Amino acid sequence: MEFKKLIHLLYVPTQFCNMSCQYCYLGDLTETQPDTTTILGTLHTALEQLLLHGYLPFNLSFHGGEVTTLSSEVLDSLFHTAAKHYSQYGSQIHAQGFRVNPPHIKTNLLTFQKHWDVLVKHQVSISGSVDLPLRLHERFRRDKGGNSTLQRTLENLQALAAYPYNKKISCVVTRAHLEAVDEFIDAIKYLHYDIGLDMSRFNVMFGFHSHKNNDKFHNQVPGTEMLTQLEQVDFYHALKQAFLRTPLENAFKNEWFKEFTPDFCCSSVNCGDKFFLLQSDGSVFSCPRGQSSKQYCYGNIYEEDIETIMHNGENTIERNENLLFIADTCMICEYLHLCNLGCTFVRQETNLQKSYTCLLQRELYHDNPDRYPSMAAAEIENYARHFLLRNNLQKLHKVHTQKQRFLTPELNEKENWLSEIIQRDTVLQDIYGDGLFLLNVNDVNYRLRSAILKNEADIEVLDSNSQVILGVRNDIFSLACNDEINNYLHLMLLRDTTVKYGDEQRTKQEHIFDYSVYRNIFLSASEEVDGYFLFDISQILINHSYWYLDGIKNNLFFTTKALREYHYTKQKKNAFYHIQAINLPFHNIEFFWNRNTSV
Repeated sequence: MEFKKLIHLLYVPTQFCNMSCQYCYLGDLTETQPDTTTILGTLHTALEQLLLHGYLPFNLSFHGGEVTTLSSEVLDSLFHTAAKHYSQYGSQIHAQGFRVNPPHIKTNLLTFQKHWDVLVKHQVSISGSVDLPLRLHERFRRDKGGNSTLQRTLENLQALAAYPYNKKISCVVTRAHLEAVDEFIDAIKYLHYDIGLDMSRFNVMFGFHSHKNNDKFHNQVPGTEMLTQLEQVDFYHALKQAFLRTPLENAFKNEWFKEFTPDFCCSSVNCGDKFFLLQSDGSVFSCPRGQSSKQYCYGNIYEEDIETIMHNGENTIERNENLLFIADTCMICEYLHLCNLGCTFVRQETNLQKSYTCLLQRELYHDNPDRYPSMAAAEIENYARHFLLRNNLQKLHKVHTQKQRFLTPELNEKENWLSEIIQRDTVLQDIYGDGLFLLNVNDVNYRLRSAILKNEADIEVLDSNSQVILGVRNDIFSLACNDEINNYLHLMLLRDTTVKYGDEQRTKQEHIFDYSVYRNIFLSASEEVDGYFLFDISQILINHSYWYLDGIKNNLFFTTKALREYHYTKQKKNAFYHIQAINLPFHNIEFFWNRNTSV
């Protein structure tokens, strides 16, 4: 079978955790007890549907919550499913350049030895999470009752050292860890040399502020504060000084800070293209971090089809990215192609305009120039432009400031201002007012406004899979009209390629199409909800996509025959109105068209 795409699938059979780490970004979600009746069925259903639609998981791993709070019997079945998947599709995974891995779990190690037999049976790869130095483990990583987990963790670290299959350790670093960096270094040496746990596969992670954590602990727990970027660099240099020219030098260079390199999802242009997290209720999220926010949910395998969920992956990450601002320095950075602004979720949680590990990443790139080459100055502008077009529209928003006009001093008199002319005319109030048209684009709502009056553009990225629903106020066909049967909804599409029009020889956007739907036909094809007629215009836009150009904005206006005629009649009757409303005043939205998505 030919597969469309290979994906990384994380399965969260339970969000429940037996610990209450004080910097956890999942907050109270770890209190949720699992419905064990759905755990196995959901994984089987997801794999079946993914494969049926041409999506092959090249990596299947298990995350939480805490996976080991489940029984050994349930774990045995999960690992058996993963092993069977790799056995059946391993050759195709390998042929696409990916390693065929054993089943893998992320665990806090608290009940590691309890499942020893089933873990060994399936040769499960273990990623254990602890705090270093271990006195901070005692401080921050307590169980649900607030009791110490240190002694059990020490025993399980010793057991992990003897575990015969793949294993590694990770540690979250916060303010307290930096303050104890010398002890942190000693703890690495202790685990490596005294306990015998191979620390060449150690991973550093940096804690970050999160809404769920703040909700659970009400205030930031002292010591768990997120490091500044300079402090992260200080931490990096302390480990560098301690481990260069030692047996762990290669580990420091290649493994310990790998999460902050282009090898990891955090540096993807759009992580929704490849990484998917499945929960036992069928919900699909972006990743372990993103599962704490509904804004990063792609859908549910029991409610949406797989194609919709897969399409929502990239769309959701792109849409969340579009809500964020970008630092100006990022758009001229020689490492933008490596970083891509880092994790969208963390930027959203922390209100940052760049990667929260920006300076650390630059240190990594400087230390490994052959592996992470900078971008030539001539290429940066082009890459930044394409990045913005794909993933962030905040910088593309055009803010149109009010222009001064001096054709006649009378224009400066308040009674002749456009706002005053509109105020005196009830029909113009409808033409220019908010709420006449709504637009829902892939479940994101826009309350459209007049193109003249607003000072910021509504901009979307559409493709052949986008659903675009137009909402029309239910009295619209009666506005400025005594003959509703002959009235119609009118759509006008212009393109940001310019041509010269008419006797004025004004350079204006090029007109692409007009589309009219008469009242009775429109009503028969729409439904009324909350005072608006809802009309799907997705196919209209698709049918004209031949004329959309890559990287060129399209400008879509909405009005009716009667309102359009009223506007032009008003222009003839009132020179002050004509001068100030020389451009189209109707409600609009602008969009780019993405041709890289198939129907």
